[in-house]
Amino acid sequence: MKKMKTASLLIASIMVFSVFFGCNKTPEDTSSLVSEPALSAPESQAPSKAPSSSPSAAPSSSGTSSAAASGPDDKATSLKNIVTSNKDFNKLFVNNPIDKAYLAEMEKATSTADMIKVNEKYTKLWQTEIDSGYKKLLAKAPESKKKSYQKRQERWVKGTPDDLKKIAEKAQSAGAMAQLEASGETMEFYRERAAAIYKNLFTHDPKFTYAYSAKK
Repeated sequence: MKKMKTASLLIASIMVFSVFFGCNKTPEDTSSLVSEPALSAPESQAPSKAPSSSPSAAPSSSGTSSAAASGPDDKATSLKNIVTSNKDFNKLFVNNPIDKAYLAEMEKATSTADMIKVNEKYTKLWQTEIDSGYKKLLAKAPESKKKSYQKRQERWVKGTPDDLKKIAEKAQSAGAMAQLEASGETMEFYRERAAAIYKNLFTHDPKFTYAYSAKK
């Protein structure tokens, strides 16, 4: 009887010991652990902001200036950096008055619809610059160059409908953001052609003026 009591006490002691010292957590038992804050994504994986944009930013062949307005999409509200074969012209064009006015208006735009209207307005302004710049180019260029300039312009005019159709197709049934991007691409289409014309004009008349500046 005494041996049974001793055995019972021993078993009880072992059970008490297990309760206090045998509670190690298994991998599944994590309910009492404090959650650590999630690690932020490394810079190489984080979305990058568009480079800072200003009319005086140095041009690059593939980059774009930063968004002119805090709109829904930097790409849709930014200006492409246009680079030509004439470095002196590039420095001049990057400060052109049309881009400055565009950036200022985009900064004030408060909705996608407003931004589309700004793009449409400056599409027309760049069309005017193409017409004005081309006339000045033919007036200033020597006879030996005129035919070449005329052929380039005729080739561009001929390809314009197809180029604009491709841009418009992107926006069909794709929402307001697609329409905003398409309106921006359309403006850039005319802006790039105007830059090409003014680059050629610059070689014959370094002190040329824009049609836009003449209105001010």
